[in-house]
Amino acid sequence: MIKKFFLIIKVLLRSKIVFKEPKKNKLVVFDKESSDELKPIIKDKVYFLMRNRSHQINKIYLTFGLIKRFIKNYNGNLMTSYLVSLLEVIKPKVVLTFIDNSFKFSDLAKLLEKKIKFIAIQNAYRFDIIENDYLFKKKLTNINLNRRLYIPNLLCLGQHDVDIYKKYKIKLKKIIKVGSLRLANALQYIKRNKVKLKLFRYDVCVISDTTSKAHFLNLKRKEKNSGRHLDKGMADTVQYAVRYCMKHKKKFIFAIKNKEIGQINQKEELNFYKKYLTNDEYNFLILNINKNRTGQYASYIAMFQSRVTVSSISTMLGENLALGGKILACNFTKLGILDFPIKGICFTKNANYSKFEKKLTNIFLTSKKKYFSKLKERRNYIINYNKKVSTIQMIENEIKQALK
Repeated sequence: MIKKFFLIIKVLLRSKIVFKEPKKNKLVVFDKESSDELKPIIKDKVYFLMRNRSHQINKIYLTFGLIKRFIKNYNGNLMTSYLVSLLEVIKPKVVLTFIDNSFKFSDLAKLLEKKIKFIAIQNAYRFDIIENDYLFKKKLTNINLNRRLYIPNLLCLGQHDVDIYKKYKIKLKKIIKVGSLRLANALQYIKRNKVKLKLFRYDVCVISDTTSKAHFLNLKRKEKNSGRHLDKGMADTVQYAVRYCMKHKKKFIFAIKNKEIGQINQKEELNFYKKYLTNDEYNFLILNINKNRTGQYASYIAMFQSRVTVSSISTMLGENLALGGKILACNFTKLGILDFPIKGICFTKNANYSKFEKKLTNIFLTSKKKYFSKLKERRNYIINYNKKVSTIQMIENEIKQALK
């Protein structure tokens, strides 16, 4: 309670108080986080950006009318009541978000879906739905957070999500497979900026995966025998790939997640791997980071120029498969729920280097046609991809229809 009080004070001191109501608008973009990815589909539209994260709020609207609405809408949660009141004033036809797993978005949808159309575009592989169920069943959390989710209209990545949402009984009204907006934006960026992609510039591209930092914090704290494998399993994927490239003299690129050189987040990310790699392996990793190619889609550009992309559970693995690229997804964590959704030649969970080496060598030696024939699911099972109709176009059509 005290923590919440000081957070409110902090937000109030930092924010500009606006003594007038926001203008009416047909479209509200909910959550500033990753909202830049929405620009290609709303570039010609006027919209209201609704900030809901305390560290991003910079304006607070305060009028007598809003105060009256706030009192009427108050349900025990200050933020929810305030946002509901704002939406009642703005009167949008559509509330759009790229943060599809936002509980706050779900809360607003439950309260206002009869007046407003709520549309969520899937941001990434929704592993947290599987995690929520796992933690609840293991009695590591008191509630199943999946029960809090409600998405009236979901524009998802692909068939795998349709299956996942059905399996875990997530409340939805409508789900449409549109593919990956972030992937579509990357492809558009490359085309618009005339980025020259060199075929097989690299042999192995490793996508840095920080799942262990964002997920399973309860598991690591309360169930040591299982949790202790999580960090090491993630690091083993990177270490084995580095060792393989050093031994076989392969061209290697490490797609680091935090690309701002010298920043705290990047240092933390690199220190995570440093704990598990030898000095030679770590120096090799540092030497081959794509940190000097700091464009927004640097990781995609590295992946598109590589023979094989390696990671643990990154969304980019599914995106690369959908485009016809080879991947190797590795789960060395001993947590079965981290298994890649597509099995076969593209997946391994044998947690030792010799088996990894054999698997990766086999992928290099296998033709693309034969590689894809050895997948247990079609290659666009995770990410829907249509060469004729882009994800951007599909989403634009859905929003246009909703705004009528």
